[in-house]
Amino acid sequence: MAIDVRDEAAPRPVRGAPDGRRETEIEGERYRRRNPVGALLLVAATLGVYAVVWQYKINEEARRFLRDNSITPALSALAVMIGLSAPLPLLVAVVLALVGVDVSWVWWLASVGALLLIPVPLMVSVYRTGERIDRMQAKAGIEPSAYGLVAVLVSPLMLHIPLFQSDLNDIWGPAPALPGVGLAKGLLVTLKHLLSRSVTQQYPREKPDLPARTRGVIALKQENCTVCWKCAKWCPDWCIYIESHKETHEPASGGRARSAKVLDRFAIDFALCMYCGICVEVCPFDALFWSPEFEYAEYDVLELIHEKDKLQDWTYKVKPPPELEEGATGERGAPEARPRAEEQPAAAVAAPPAPAPAAEAPAPAAEAPAEAPAAPQASPAAAPREKEPEVEPDQETYERVLQEQLDAGANPRVAEGRAKAAALRAARQQAREGGG
Repeated sequence: MAIDVRDEAAPRPVRGAPDGRRETEIEGERYRRRNPVGALLLVAATLGVYAVVWQYKINEEARRFLRDNSITPALSALAVMIGLSAPLPLLVAVVLALVGVDVSWVWWLASVGALLLIPVPLMVSVYRTGERIDRMQAKAGIEPSAYGLVAVLVSPLMLHIPLFQSDLNDIWGPAPALPGVGLAKGLLVTLKHLLSRSVTQQYPREKPDLPARTRGVIALKQENCTVCWKCAKWCPDWCIYIESHKETHEPASGGRARSAKVLDRFAIDFALCMYCGICVEVCPFDALFWSPEFEYAEYDVLELIHEKDKLQDWTYKVKPPPELEEGATGERGAPEARPRAEEQPAAAVAAPPAPAPAAEAPAPAAEAPAEAPAAPQASPAAAPREKEPEVEPDQETYERVLQEQLDAGANPRVAEGRAKAAALRAARQQAREGGG
């Protein structure tokens, strides 16, 4: 005898026979497919008696399908029976009043109270039955309907019966769709979302709060660019245009003059860019960043070529990166996170190590030791570029440029970045003049 060792708690698709029969067999248990509209009509024809029977049967099927012995079908049927008896006291009071019997206000109050309180067990039973059907759908590999409060609200009219029965029929296997059932389910989904709170953001009056890693547009930090051309070489669309020239700098103290590349043009054609982010990843000095800016549409496709000044403005909008997760290594952050090589202290630029002196071989006793050849001298290291002095931003320049940018209608964050850059340049110029 074969033994099934599969995990019964693991969700897996279990569908019935696709031939549309009224009964189907799943995992050795037999389940019945019912007509949703016919079940509702049968409830009306029997004055609610079939609702009790139906509630018992579907909970019994849920108990067998989920293999959950905590489900009590008889208790669910009793709750429906109590809910259906809610109108009886009020109906008796109305009949007695019509035949002329004096009905006191106490009797009326008791009838109204029964009408309001007795349906509570019915609603609780319907809500729990809906949760069980959701569990059955998840086990069968179907997305749960999750009617929840909507099924409870329509339960006094017994409209939850066609909804639940339609979901059960989907679990038992495919069957011909009945006319009107899909429309009713769609309207109930609309009603469910109508009762929930709206999450619509009123753009452009309300600006979205984008996360730090938003891939909006590529920004450039010109100070970090060394014109290595890696971004342009690795770009699969060839949409990055770079132009530069060389300048010769006199050494700070002795040695040869040093030539360096100066960036003249850095442009990106966003009409060709496919936002793959390869240029951001291959940049060795963190000169390119993802900025959350996204409002840069143009009326002409030729105007989507943005130059380095525009790309620099987007750098001011780059948000600081989120904190690293526990156990993560490495640092990659905001535009000012990693300095360029020439901005590092001179001590950090180590000269190439001199070759180790060779061990002297023992000379013969009769001969004088031969003179060892002179070791080759290491070529002098190129003198690093003079490091910019550490200064505080000039407050007067900062306030003046910030006010000019705000008056010109610039974005506040861009205006602050431009003002800070201008204040640093002014402070460094004052430091050079004072030192000279």
